[in-house]
Amino acid sequence: MYRARLSLAFAALVALVCVQAAFVYWGTNRVNDYAQHSRLASDIQAELLDLSANKQRLRVWAMQRLMNTGVQPEQRDRLVDAMYTSAANLDDLARRDLALWTEMVHRENVRMPPEVPQLVSVTELLHDNIRAVEARLAQLVPLDQGTDFPALWAELTQVFDLARGRDLRELIKGAIARQRAAVPIARAATERGLNSLRVQAIGMAVVTLVLAVVLALNLKRRLQRPLDRLLQGTQALQAGALDHRVATGSKDEFDRVAQHFNAMAAELQQHRARADAARRELEDAVEARTQELSAAHQTLQHLDHRRRQLFADLGHELRTPATSIRGEAEIALRGGDRPAEEYRQALGRIVGGVDQLTRVIHDLLFTAKAEADQLVMHPSWMDLRHLLADVVDQAAALGAPHGVRVVWNTNDGADAGTAMPTGSVAVYADADRLRQALVIVLDNAVRYSERGSTVRIALQRGAGEGEKPEIEVVVRDEGIGIDADELPRVFERFLRGRRARDHRADGTGIGLSIAQSIVQRHQGRIAIASVPKQGTEVRIALPWMATPARRVAQSTGQEAGVAA
Repeated sequence: MYRARLSLAFAALVALVCVQAAFVYWGTNRVNDYAQHSRLASDIQAELLDLSANKQRLRVWAMQRLMNTGVQPEQRDRLVDAMYTSAANLDDLARRDLALWTEMVHRENVRMPPEVPQLVSVTELLHDNIRAVEARLAQLVPLDQGTDFPALWAELTQVFDLARGRDLRELIKGAIARQRAAVPIARAATERGLNSLRVQAIGMAVVTLVLAVVLALNLKRRLQRPLDRLLQGTQALQAGALDHRVATGSKDEFDRVAQHFNAMAAELQQHRARADAARRELEDAVEARTQELSAAHQTLQHLDHRRRQLFADLGHELRTPATSIRGEAEIALRGGDRPAEEYRQALGRIVGGVDQLTRVIHDLLFTAKAEADQLVMHPSWMDLRHLLADVVDQAAALGAPHGVRVVWNTNDGADAGTAMPTGSVAVYADADRLRQALVIVLDNAVRYSERGSTVRIALQRGAGEGEKPEIEVVVRDEGIGIDADELPRVFERFLRGRRARDHRADGTGIGLSIAQSIVQRHQGRIAIASVPKQGTEVRIALPWMATPARRVAQSTGQEAGVAA
């Protein structure tokens, strides 16, 4: 039903457009005919005036020739050629005008003006007249004495003005007058045709517009209601109301669409019911399985973290004392013979490094059985100066192959407020663990310093006061430094900065985290400040517990006995 109405509406619009096109085509052809007639009348008038003017010039040339004034034959020939051209153009224009009027007479049933066929006959006479004039002027010679000039000029006048016994001068004048009168008439007819065409086009456009508006409003009214019902149905389905049904009863195409829509909604409602039941069952199964997998995942993550932690700590912890032992051995073997005492000292430091390596292995094995981040501590009273001197010697051995000097600033403290008292500095700490932390810091300072630079170590009072005084070990290098955005994360495990990776490819990025763990287990603090390309400063602050020097000596003696 609706498709039939729509087809009829489109057919009416197409028919109206075709009628409008036919009117426009007919009006355009008519106006074009009038315009062509106007142009032809104007062109014929121009050619007649040219022809008349050239004939008058030939008369003047003939007069001058008879008077022997020295005129040239070439001027005569140019004028004759111009007249031939004008005659040919007039003949073509006259025949075209006759054909146009003939077509207009048959198409519009109008009367042909009598001057139109007359002009065709005049053009035929012109050719004969021009040939006669050309032949007579070719015979023309200057007048002799006693020649009858009036009789000769009368003869020439007949040659110029007569053709087949008809007076061409009158014919041409009449044709010029008729064309002058025909030009404004043709222009007026063209204007009338244009106005008529404009009125017809506007009228047809208005009729087409009115009809299109009426049809559009009618179709919109018949289309709006079923579309609104379908739109309400789709919105209801989108909102999840699968029980919504579109009203039917129009008995057209939209009624069939509504029936299919209702069937689809019913089927979707059934599918949703089945899907909800299956989803609930699946959710219950997934929830139970997710809990199992989450527990397993957490267990695996914990085990994997402990495994990676163990291997990382194991590699780094074993590398540091092994490097120290190798450095001591290389120093002892380098150069010529040395005193036995120096070799004994070197071997003693090597034995100490081996002992440290053995203890590290035992500690890592013990840590692997418990938690990877729990360090086993064996604190005792010790002299921090003595430990620091030993660490500086090891660091010097590490820096020698790289051309880096390690210097201990014995004038501890920058001023009176931070100056250290003379003598031993007693701390209660695990000497091996503290040595490990200091070696890590010094090893990093050496590794990331340029050849020829210096690493400086100082011992000074810390910021703690009162019952909890502190002592600080300060390590300053002239190395590559650390970027500001990476400073807050330097103690994260496995993190190596951009500058560190560019400077040296080796390294795991776990050393500082181990050093931090050791210092924190000693109730201390470790902080890093750095300027890129200028150097890094590491401060290790430890609790400074005042104790008699005798107690430190006893502790040191016990350690020496164990070493022996």
